[in-house]
Amino acid sequence: MKPSSMVLGLMIALAMAVWVPAWGVELKIGVVDSQKVFESAKLGKKAKETLEEYVRTRQKIVTDYEDDIKKMEDELAKQGAVLSPEAKKDKEEALRRKFTDYQRRTSQLQQEVQGKRKEILDEFQKSVEQVVRGIADKEKFSLIMDKSENGAAASPVIYSHPSIDLTERVIKELDAKGAK
Repeated sequence: MKPSSMVLGLMIALAMAVWVPAWGVELKIGVVDSQKVFESAKLGKKAKETLEEYVRTRQKIVTDYEDDIKKMEDELAKQGAVLSPEAKKDKEEALRRKFTDYQRRTSQLQQEVQGKRKEILDEFQKSVEQVVRGIADKEKFSLIMDKSENGAAASPVIYSHPSIDLTERVIKELDAKGAK
């Protein structure tokens, strides 16, 4: 867990615990596991499938380049002994150009995939935030925190009682919203 995330979470919780009662407002806190929402909600599964299909099409392009390079290498190896030095040099140069193009194209496709991943996840996150805000407004939650641990970004929530976990409700409402 990143110390800065934990400190931020503790500061928010302490501030809410001290100031909210002074305002005369009941402190109501909830948590949501956004990773579980992504993996379980129909909209999350659809986003994941869309992204996987996008990655598959890009991977096919990369595989085609790899196959072309392998064929060129095999041709050069088979014909290398019988080719004139100039013809061999031309084939080696064509292979280098193809490899350079492969590297450039692979990098470009990786950037496209990252951009698409961000676009899809941002769109999904907006839908989740709308549902969470709806629950918060309807039920007067003071604070709803994300308790999922996504890779390097550790959650500031160390422990939460199951009674304040809104994950299943968010999944149900997100699925209902997606069905409309």
